[in-house]
Amino acid sequence: MQNTEWIIIDTETTGFGAPIFVVELAAQRMRGWEPTGAPFKRMLNHGTAIRPEASRVHGYTREILERDGEPPQAVYRDFAEYVEQRPVAAYNLAYDWDDVLLPEWQRLGLTTAGKRGLCLMQLAQRLLDPVPAGNCKLQTLRQFYKMPARGAHTALGDVETVIDLGRQVL
Repeated sequence: MQNTEWIIIDTETTGFGAPIFVVELAAQRMRGWEPTGAPFKRMLNHGTAIRPEASRVHGYTREILERDGEPPQAVYRDFAEYVEQRPVAAYNLAYDWDDVLLPEWQRLGLTTAGKRGLCLMQLAQRLLDPVPAGNCKLQTLRQFYKMPARGAHTALGDVETVIDLGRQVL
């Protein structure tokens, strides 16, 4: 894995109920467990409501996204250029890739960026079984292993925490 190039992603969304829209997308190119190059971080403005429970977690409101967000098609065009055909991993790949990004790209008529890779939460569950922290929630592991706070529940902060977890624990 040391020479393998891949991408870690995370999304923040409008909530868990369909349809789910991405409000923030972050990614980091990796070679093994080392970041390469600058991260990708963008906010998306779909012009849609954000469920209050989701806004309480990540702090984004419709007003913030209308002011600072970009059109989704432009963000995903740049994301596809950033990812190219590298495998894409996420801490909860079933959610970020299967439940969020694939349906969103289909809804927008876009092609898939990259290819489905590894679920890093499943990797943590296998390697840490039994889990000394009690569960494999990313923030629980961050606190248990005394890793730096990196902006919990922001897409880039969670990507950076996954990198810390991979380098220091996994």
